[in-house]
Amino acid sequence: MIKIVQNLLDALSVGATYALLALGLTLIFSVMNLINFAYGLLLVWGAYAAYALGAAGVPFVLVVPLCVIFVTVLSMVMGRVAFRPFIGAPPITLLITSFGVLLVGQYLAILIFGEKPHVLEVPAFLNSVITAGELRIPALQLITIASGVLIVGAFYALLNRTAFGARLRASAEQPETARLMGIKPDRVLMLAFAISGVIAGVVGLLWFVKVGAVTPRSDLEPTLKAFIALVLGGLGRVSGAILGGLALGAIEVLMNITLPAGAIVYAQAIVFAIVIAILVLRPGGLGGTRTEAA
Repeated sequence: MIKIVQNLLDALSVGATYALLALGLTLIFSVMNLINFAYGLLLVWGAYAAYALGAAGVPFVLVVPLCVIFVTVLSMVMGRVAFRPFIGAPPITLLITSFGVLLVGQYLAILIFGEKPHVLEVPAFLNSVITAGELRIPALQLITIASGVLIVGAFYALLNRTAFGARLRASAEQPETARLMGIKPDRVLMLAFAISGVIAGVVGLLWFVKVGAVTPRSDLEPTLKAFIALVLGGLGRVSGAILGGLALGAIEVLMNITLPAGAIVYAQAIVFAIVIAILVLRPGGLGGTRTEAA
């Protein structure tokens, strides 16, 4: 029983991280029909900000909000400079733009911080383990699960109980009608990038505190995981992003506990094969494909 609970917590922790990653991507997709492959870059710059602040002696209790604010502003700048001018452009134009932003961001990181990994200094309690009988729970795992629940709850409240949420849903579902009603798509887009930035700031800290170090090209894995979770859950659905992230986390943990030691190196390949098999059976993803924020 203890082992089952331990594995369940592992799956929830990994799945919550992937769900948050996918949530940030699906928000922009809903508004612009864009898979922003530069999204992982926000996580990287958030980690570099945490490293720089820590090296400057800023207490970690201040590092967290400062990093989230920094990544939020960076996300809005990205949206304003790189994507807002292309509202209504063909998808291929937006895709090329996202790759262009990614390359520029990577080269800037290399120019400023260099290629070598930078280790994040974090408080000891984040690496501690809470013991309850025979159950051993890493503190970071509990924080990740709690952060996922809080962010998803806040996001749903924002989406369904605020005027911005109504404008966002209208822009995603009926963009032309939304314009006729006086809803400005560029303003909705900037707010979407702001919210996406907040999510990226939080999940970036969780991701790189767990990894321990950051490099200019550390964006590849989180971006790939977010994209897989997004497709697995169903493009354009908030509920699909969450479901896809949790499902991907559960599959990964299941592979890690069931595969023999000699086959662990093939775990990621097997995970991808399982995801492909699911998509063959359900091409629209677990939640169904639907381009709207719902």
